[in-house]
Amino acid sequence: MKGYSWSKEDFREFLFNKYFNMPEIENGCLGTGEQITDYLLEWFDDALPKLVQQDDIIFAYNQYNQARSKKSCTIFSAIGAISDLYNYEFSLDEIKKIDELSYTRWRIKDSGWWVQAAVKLVADYWNEHHKDLWEVAYYRVEKADNDTINSILDKWYTLMTSFQGNFSYIKDYQADLVLNGTKFGTSTFWHAINVRKINGKRCCKDSAKGTDHNIYELEHTLSEIACYSSNAYIYTKVSEDKLEDVKRLNEFRTILIRWIEDNSSMWHLTNDENYKNKLHAMNEANRSKLKDVETQLQRYS
Repeated sequence: MKGYSWSKEDFREFLFNKYFNMPEIENGCLGTGEQITDYLLEWFDDALPKLVQQDDIIFAYNQYNQARSKKSCTIFSAIGAISDLYNYEFSLDEIKKIDELSYTRWRIKDSGWWVQAAVKLVADYWNEHHKDLWEVAYYRVEKADNDTINSILDKWYTLMTSFQGNFSYIKDYQADLVLNGTKFGTSTFWHAINVRKINGKRCCKDSAKGTDHNIYELEHTLSEIACYSSNAYIYTKVSEDKLEDVKRLNEFRTILIRWIEDNSSMWHLTNDENYKNKLHAMNEANRSKLKDVETQLQRYS
């Protein structure tokens, strides 16, 4: 525009409003924030809990309708996933309450947050205020585990994850509502979203309900899209109101898996044959106990 000096911020807003027909995506996510203590859902055929088929009803929200939530994509990702699981629509007052609670858990005012932290917060809120509809647990799944992710999506569960985006990413999916690419160059923002099957297609469900591009197809698997986080999260229902026992068993299972891996690593590093035998015996015991724990967990799936 002749005679006008564009600032970087003005130019970005101009592009979003004129060409992308959507609110500007602010840097509302700090990353996935996965922890080694997360309950890991892996090896789907043997993993627990067994996931039952869900319905294909989806819920979407718009984080940009209120100034206070423009950087709360992690909160909306978690709310969107739990809404899909229980067919429950959160009121604006509830969402505001959850958003405000995030600032009591080390979130810095007017900043983004971690996906894992939001997943845990919304699960805790649900289990305090809506456990009459069954309580909820959450699990982490690795992006590279295509079999598990495909099985989750095929059963119409909703994943919570994030990506590092830029204008190239947005331009790609807005062209035809399909994200065709896998690499998009240097990122300019982090953003948290949902991924789930919609009309039989693997899709991103964003938190800008009412825009033309809130839902778009992903041509490639998550593992193939370089800018997507290496981990995602899933909510599951806990039957028979046994959340504390499920938490205990899941924590036990997580420790056993890590211990088996550590013992195997030490077995390969040591030259002490006697110590190797002890590590082998311990791992046999750990694997036996792991099967026992998974059998106990199966009662609550």
